[in-house]
Amino acid sequence: MAKLNIDSSECTQCGICIDICPNNALELRDVGPELMHPELCTECGVCEDQCPSRSITVLRRQQLSMPGAKPTADLQWNAASEQMVSLLGLAKPPVGICLVKSASDVPPGFVTMDFPIRHCVSIHMASLGAAIFVPAQQHACSAGKAALGISELPDKVKSGKVPYMHGLASTEPAAARTMEEIPKLPIGTCTGTVVAPLACFKLPPEVVVLTCLPKQAMWVANSLLFETGGPRITANFAGMQASCGDVTALPILTGSVNFSLGCYGCRSAGKLKDDEMYVGIPRARIEEVVSGLQGLRRAMGKLERTQRPGNPMEAGNREE
Repeated sequence: MAKLNIDSSECTQCGICIDICPNNALELRDVGPELMHPELCTECGVCEDQCPSRSITVLRRQQLSMPGAKPTADLQWNAASEQMVSLLGLAKPPVGICLVKSASDVPPGFVTMDFPIRHCVSIHMASLGAAIFVPAQQHACSAGKAALGISELPDKVKSGKVPYMHGLASTEPAAARTMEEIPKLPIGTCTGTVVAPLACFKLPPEVVVLTCLPKQAMWVANSLLFETGGPRITANFAGMQASCGDVTALPILTGSVNFSLGCYGCRSAGKLKDDEMYVGIPRARIEEVVSGLQGLRRAMGKLERTQRPGNPMEAGNREE
C-alpha cells in the first residue's frame, strides 16, 4: 500500500523533505522527491508538515502533526536566537535542548515523537524548524540515552564489543576506554528531551547547540575571550557521540562551552555536513556569548562589511 502522495506539479524540489526525513526514506529524483525506501518510512508526517509547497500527503497518517504555529516563546530566548543568527550569519537556527522529568513538563506546541529517533536526528530536525518532545522510550540510540542520563549503557557497548565491531577501535579494550570517557549525565536525569529552535522556547533550555561552519565556531571562541582575554579554550571531544556527549551532556556537566568536530553517527544519521561542526553552549553562558559577539562587531569596524547578506562575522577574515 502506498504511504505518500507527492504532487510533482507543486513540488519546488527544495529538498527539505529529504533532509528532515529521520529514516532516510526519500531521495531526490528528476521529477522531485520519491519514496525510494518505503520499508524505512514510518508515516510520521514530518515531510508533509515541513513541506513549504504542501505537495506531500501522508496517506495513512499516524497521530503526529507538526503545528503550523510554533510554540509560544520567551522574548529572552527569541532575542538570543536572532542575535546569534545575525551576528554569526548562521544558516541554521540555534537549537535549544531541555531535559524533562515527565511529559507533563512539556509546554504546549511540541510534538511528541511516537517512533524511535536518535538525539542527533532530533537536533537536525529542530535545525530545520521542528519542535519536538522525544520520550525516553523513543530515544533510539543506546549510547545517546546513556549520555543524556536516561538509562545505563548496554553491556555490549560498554565492553567495547559493539564499537569494535563497527571498526571504530583496534581492540575491544580500546573501544571500552573510549566509551567510558564519553561524558554522561547521572542516570535518572530525565525521561525525555524537548528539542526545538531556540526561538520556540518558553522554558529555559539547559543547552543551546549551534550547527555551524568552523569559521563561525571561531567567532564563538573569540566571543568568550572578548571581555577577559582568557583563559584559553579547551575543546573536549572524541569523534564519537558528538551531539549527545560533546555538546549536550558535557556543557551541562561543566558549565562550559564545548566545541565538537562531530562523529560518524551524527554525520550519517544526523546529517551533519562535511563542512559543519557543533558548538554546545550551556544556558548560563548564552548571554556571555551574545554579548561577546556584539562587542566584537562594535570593536572591529571591518565586521560591518559582509561577503554575503546576513553574515557580518565572515568579513572579519576576508581576503582583500
